[in-house]
Amino acid sequence: MITYSEFIRIRRLEQEDNRTLTKLTDENIADMKDFIAINKRLFEEAKMANDAKRAEEVSAQIKNALNTLDQIINTRNNKIANIAVFGADIERARGNMTSQEIVLFDNLSRMFNDYKGKLLREMRDVPPKEQNKPEESKDGDKVVVKIVSDVPRFVWRNDKSYGPFSVLSVVELDREVADILIKSGKAIGA
Repeated sequence: MITYSEFIRIRRLEQEDNRTLTKLTDENIADMKDFIAINKRLFEEAKMANDAKRAEEVSAQIKNALNTLDQIINTRNNKIANIAVFGADIERARGNMTSQEIVLFDNLSRMFNDYKGKLLREMRDVPPKEQNKPEESKDGDKVVVKIVSDVPRFVWRNDKSYGPFSVLSVVELDREVADILIKSGKAIGA
């Protein structure tokens, strides 16, 4: 039977090497489940015997074991995800995984590869982008300014909306609008 110290040992081994999975088998997981089940039974027995101190001790041990197991799982999941992404030493890693972790690894690998393949196909097939010509202003030429103070959205007398602009934004505006923002201290010439 496994003891709580074995939970601690596995966690320590997992945390010592951030790339390699510690050997963990389905039998180890079954032993951990047995440990929790036995301690739950001991907790119930202590409660039935009105032994509050013992019940509290066993309850704390269950809680500690579950927290330690959570840390083990989180560390292993990170390693499995890294192996699925980078594909380093897959066969050795699979040999150290539980059957559920192998399923997780296979699913992650497939999802990462599908995503990567789809994105690369989209990038290869993207058509050339036509250059957008700036819209000519009825009010005159355009000016590039740097915003030095937040400017809320507003509508100018040409019924055109401007903003909102945040500090350090660089924007191209109709000369008349740019001049107003510069004079009000909200922008400077870029």
